[in-house]
Amino acid sequence: MTQKMFKRVIAVLITATLALTPLMAMASAYEETVGEFPLTRQVAIETAAELMEALSVPGMTMAVVDIDSGFTWLQNFGYADVANQVPVTSYTLFNIGSTAKVFTTIAILQLVEEGILDLDEPIVTYLPEFSMLPHPVYGGDYRNITTRMLITHTSGAHEYSGDGFATPYAHDRTLMNRLMPLLTDLHMQNVEMNRMTYNNTAYALLGILVARLTGSENYFDGFVRYTQEHIFTPADMVSSSFEITPRNRPYVALPYDDATTLSEWVLYVGPTSAGGMVSNALDMAQFMRTMLSGGGELLSEESVRAMAEIQDLGIIYPTFGPGNMQMGLGLMSLPRPGGFVTTGHAGGLQHTTEMLLDFDNGFGVFVSSNSITGVAAVTHLALAALSTAVYEKTGAPPVPTVNLDDRNRFVPQDLQELVGWYTIAGELILTDDDTLLFPAFQVGLLPLELTHVGNGRFSTEIGVEVHFELIGELMFLFFGDEMLGERISVSPVSADFEKWVGVYHVLDADGNPIINPSTPESIVGINESGFAYFGQGGMMFLMDRVDGDMFHFPGRQRMFGSVGEFSMDGDVATFKYSDWVFVRADSEPAGVSEEPTVELRFTIGDTEYIHNGVRRQMDSAAFLDLAYGRTMIPLSAIAEIFGAQVNWNGATQTATITLGEVSVTLSTDVPLPSAMGRSHNISGRVFVPIAYVAHAFGFDVRWDSGNQVVDILG
Repeated sequence: MTQKMFKRVIAVLITATLALTPLMAMASAYEETVGEFPLTRQVAIETAAELMEALSVPGMTMAVVDIDSGFTWLQNFGYADVANQVPVTSYTLFNIGSTAKVFTTIAILQLVEEGILDLDEPIVTYLPEFSMLPHPVYGGDYRNITTRMLITHTSGAHEYSGDGFATPYAHDRTLMNRLMPLLTDLHMQNVEMNRMTYNNTAYALLGILVARLTGSENYFDGFVRYTQEHIFTPADMVSSSFEITPRNRPYVALPYDDATTLSEWVLYVGPTSAGGMVSNALDMAQFMRTMLSGGGELLSEESVRAMAEIQDLGIIYPTFGPGNMQMGLGLMSLPRPGGFVTTGHAGGLQHTTEMLLDFDNGFGVFVSSNSITGVAAVTHLALAALSTAVYEKTGAPPVPTVNLDDRNRFVPQDLQELVGWYTIAGELILTDDDTLLFPAFQVGLLPLELTHVGNGRFSTEIGVEVHFELIGELMFLFFGDEMLGERISVSPVSADFEKWVGVYHVLDADGNPIINPSTPESIVGINESGFAYFGQGGMMFLMDRVDGDMFHFPGRQRMFGSVGEFSMDGDVATFKYSDWVFVRADSEPAGVSEEPTVELRFTIGDTEYIHNGVRRQMDSAAFLDLAYGRTMIPLSAIAEIFGAQVNWNGATQTATITLGEVSVTLSTDVPLPSAMGRSHNISGRVFVPIAYVAHAFGFDVRWDSGNQVVDILG
């Protein structure tokens, strides 16, 4: 439920709305040359330019290989270092995020081939100290978890994301050794083999298995050494590593929040087997050739086939993301726009990556970017390149392998059957005029109205089709082809919960509250329906009481299922959720910095505000709350309150705001960077997300959802 996870939700939805380049229309524009794939290269270059401009991406790299002809094409775009105009090259290293899990799986399968490890043996056989508490509602037994369950994200294990997972200056080389003792006191997030729930801890445990079974006492060093000796060296991947070192760091692309905004460096992953690998287009081209040719010195052809083959896990529920996404061993089978299915793996931390392997047609495509805004860009570029290459090689466009019209859509007899609270999306209500409405669609958009157009299909004003599927007793919401949320049931809390309501700050490793603009405050409150919620990163997560002051977040997709508990130590109120500890702002322990000065305070719906203690009346429209955490300020009020210079271009629907030496440009048509939503032109008045204004000009924002009050802090 971190802010970065929320950014990825936004990016997933952007990807869902992108359409593939119409290949047949473009084919006549270029002369085909056998073996050189001119159309593929042209489409990729044009697509990359469009995506980088539209999504504010500073740099990208890509590789396309065809195993049959020996064709290899490496292409680079933009900058690895924007300020110093250092271009991306095929040697530039990128953190490939979760794409690293493919290599972790290869290490595991090598041990299987050597007879050291059995995929279906419980991991306690190899790691006897491993344990977790059962989920207090769903249950689960850690003793049943196998290596195959870890690889396929079906273990139900607790997902650790706390101290040491990703750090700014160096890898936490101790976390992999500390992980199992930490998990002992944490709850499973689901029953094993109930749901595919993406899980980084599972791959951290796989890395621990590799190190332990190959004789290493330090699991981080052991895993890094094993992969270097048994994967990168045999595959001739000379620059790749599961460790960022002083030697290779100068070659790593700088991370950005968008095309110009440098991000804090947090590319060092503690459980490196889950996502700490760096590589480049040159090495990844070599790796894809190795895989497409049957595994080379890495694996047998049988093991390579097993990586791509969908595992028969007997799981009926969809996972977050594409509704019928299925797992091989380390590789994912993903339905794409238009009904096409690809095999590969994506990844994203601050860099973003997509790797696709088409074993049937002999193609591999790798794309990586150095910004979180590149999540949609790398996926769309990889899909465009692969689809064009298949057309260019076979003379026919790829044939859809999934008929999306065959989806088991739920057709309601009464729209009331669909109302309720959905994870990720928020509350769906039926208005007095029989309209289905998300009053505050939780992914940064305007209130979202659903119009039933027949056969279980619902249209929206943003052009994305919505449908529902009833599987067992659970109702699932699909946004385009993406499973966005499941309907959950919660009970209202009693009056005694009021004692926990307030603003909370997360504690750092030393037990001190983190108070800075880049770390969002968390809100514990009670909504209008009487449900307890935990608000963070612009989203509201409902909590259901387990017992006493213990609560859990209903839902079994990623980011849900975690257990939290409130406690009071003297005057200090704390909330321990998952592996995080939060302290309430009005009861922070001694030693905390003084409360920042409130420079500006306003209430949603008012045209008045308080500036430095003086109440003032705005001449412009009221403040709006378009969605939880998406508070909008009129553009004219920015000039009025902040003393900024504002220039509005009605023709292009863009605004330029200048305050001191800082200048930003916003468009009502393009989503803002850092997943802060977008500007809106409503009845001739332009509104801008206050969080973006604060972020751009260095202010901090505090939002009291209960009273609908926003503070701008000095």
